[in-house]
Amino acid sequence: MTIYKTNKNLPNSDRIDLINNMVMELNGLVDQGKFDINELTQIYSDLVLNREFNRNITLGHSLITYGGWTHLKAEDGYSIWKYVPTDYIYNSVNSLYFDNIKLENRGETDAEAATGFDLVYTYDAEGSGGGEYIDNTTEAAIETGIAFDMMDTTSDYVYLGEASTFSAAKFEWATRGSYYTLKIEYYNGTSGDGWEEITTELDGLSDDTSNFESDGRISWNIPGDWATTAVNGETKYWIRISTTTTPVTVAMCYYLIPGNSVIATLALSSTELQNEDWAWCSYSGNVYVTIRNTGNVNYEGNYYLTSASSTSNKQNFFIYNHEYKADYQDTTYSSTKTQYRTTFTDVDLESGGILTVTHSLNSQYNIVAIYNNSDIVVLPDSIVATDANNTSIDLSSQGTLTGTWNLVILA
Repeated sequence: MTIYKTNKNLPNSDRIDLINNMVMELNGLVDQGKFDINELTQIYSDLVLNREFNRNITLGHSLITYGGWTHLKAEDGYSIWKYVPTDYIYNSVNSLYFDNIKLENRGETDAEAATGFDLVYTYDAEGSGGGEYIDNTTEAAIETGIAFDMMDTTSDYVYLGEASTFSAAKFEWATRGSYYTLKIEYYNGTSGDGWEEITTELDGLSDDTSNFESDGRISWNIPGDWATTAVNGETKYWIRISTTTTPVTVAMCYYLIPGNSVIATLALSSTELQNEDWAWCSYSGNVYVTIRNTGNVNYEGNYYLTSASSTSNKQNFFIYNHEYKADYQDTTYSSTKTQYRTTFTDVDLESGGILTVTHSLNSQYNIVAIYNNSDIVVLPDSIVATDANNTSIDLSSQGTLTGTWNLVILA
């Protein structure tokens, strides 16, 4: 694609022309790609080949199929919707498009519904006895429950404990914090150093909460040397969170859960919601997407959609105003070749020059090719498709066969 550079010294009309040229060229390339898909589909069909990936599949984009979209959960500013594609299986290269815009693939989750942490402690360094652990496990698992405060000082901690390792946590706030500088740690049981910081460079740390200023997820790659340890007498895999700066506004949390469920994985931060950075994920053969759920009532069914939207507004959104398309791995795909190959000589022929073959392809009507000892294709007198696993080939007109011949059967 040709990319043109514009600058402020060019007349506005020239800049608009350059941008329009790029847009038109891009549209042309997209159309060529769509046509390529049609050609590939025809090639696969003509050759009777099994396809590993389904391409350009629309999801719920007709009056017959739009009802396949079901509402899973409403969040602040967006909802999570679910669709079950045909023969869908998760693959990291699967892609989902919303009005031809590629959405962020957040991978495959471990569950659809949210679950709580085994234990959630806050450690108050100024508590009774010079410091105390406060058990917030129950409240952390109840959305819109009683809010609990996070770290007040640089000496306080939040501990998240699970029986097995985990890679993310989702936070929702009653009061968003300010002037936190978060430090995320795990317990290193190999090096002997104890608590070790998780970093972006080494561990892929990502903080969608922007230091507790927004709802969202904090995620990381699971360290290979993460070990269990005891916190307040409880042995778990622990994540320890602290702040290196004293907060001005103390964050009050009312929902804190592991980030491995659909609901947690698709958590959107305020910035992502504002920028319309929509995302999707997979679980158990299902596709889940985020859709805005609030706006001017005149734009319901176009700009946003809710679980209570009318049938006509749901049709407007999924059929007439927007389109979801997907490229994904087909669960019915098998890499097993649908062919049978063997060699034979004159002694393999039965009386009358008949070659009986058991190919076990589970297909009765196949393509048969025979090559003689000079690698020349030979046309048999007849081919009888006996059943789905056996074929009889008449080679009587060839007389006595010389050398070794080859047989190929394609199902």
